[in-house]
Amino acid sequence: MKTHSAGKTLVTILLILFLGTNAAMTTYAGEYAPEAVNLLPEAADAKAIQGPTTSITISAAGDCTLGIDSRYSHNFNKYYKKKGDSYFLRKVRSVFSRDDITIVNFEGTLTGSTKRARKTFTFKGPKKYASILKKGSVEVVNLANNHSKDYGKSSLTDTQKTLKKNKIGYCYNPTINYQTVKGVKTAFLGFNALERITKKQVKNGISQAKKNNAEIIIVSFHWGTERKYYPNSKQKSLGHYAIDCGASLVLGHHPHVLQGIEQYKGRYIVYSLGNFCFGGNSNPKDKDTMIFQQTFTLKNGKLQTKNDAKIIPCSLSSHKNTNDFQPKILSGSEKKRLIKKMNTLSKKLIGLFHEEK
Repeated sequence: MKTHSAGKTLVTILLILFLGTNAAMTTYAGEYAPEAVNLLPEAADAKAIQGPTTSITISAAGDCTLGIDSRYSHNFNKYYKKKGDSYFLRKVRSVFSRDDITIVNFEGTLTGSTKRARKTFTFKGPKKYASILKKGSVEVVNLANNHSKDYGKSSLTDTQKTLKKNKIGYCYNPTINYQTVKGVKTAFLGFNALERITKKQVKNGISQAKKNNAEIIIVSFHWGTERKYYPNSKQKSLGHYAIDCGASLVLGHHPHVLQGIEQYKGRYIVYSLGNFCFGGNSNPKDKDTMIFQQTFTLKNGKLQTKNDAKIIPCSLSSHKNTNDFQPKILSGSEKKRLIKKMNTLSKKLIGLFHEEK
């Protein structure tokens, strides 16, 4: 089980209108402390959560492509051969190891198949790359995306078997992953909106999680338009609907860049977490990314409205002019720049948030 210790928060951000730690039992159906940005929703009634409570902290990061498209680059594989599996998430492991559950979007396959799909980009890595996730303290991945079958249906099956063998949970509708930590059951659901999912499917998935007594329900969507910084109407509609149906948190992927965060009915919608450990591009123009982290508070098994959230500004690479596939936590002026960027991206969704002096 992961051990949780409170991070040192040096920068605090107050949202005026809106917005917001890992070992678990999984079932199917640290090098330095980061400076975090707190996202504080409207204050909850303190009396409402007095008494015995349980807190569960969940970290979420964006697209992780652990492998290559051999038609374009072999760089990721070269780094693995030279640096080893613990290299890639070393600079963010201090965050992931202190939380209760970490989830990322797994964008690609772990397979030996050579039956490449007919598409512009196809990603795969050998099965041993699953150890990158384990060494990085990642417990759950979303497989509901447009690269999970890059080498046919068998490549998805290969990936699922490898993840299960390594005790890493995965979600891909209708498969729901359940993680039980501190006696609290959390459900992870994944939907690929690029495959024309229906609202009925979303509702049925969340209903199933409720029937299985999940107290926290995390829904991941693969949606939106690549390289667009603002969510479209379909993203907003699906995000709102998931929360209407009972989702505790909605996470988004696919645009490969960050999008804003919205608070809707007291719950958060993170429209796009961008790229993270991304082997699919040797030098992305936009290297900004983040870790979204939310602490859920339960009293007598009931989720409370006091849910603290924060973003940890990051870069997907430790070098400015290339992708070394090693995400790092930002500090100083670069952190402030990304905070300002997230203010801008979220402004139309929820209002402004400010750095405390």
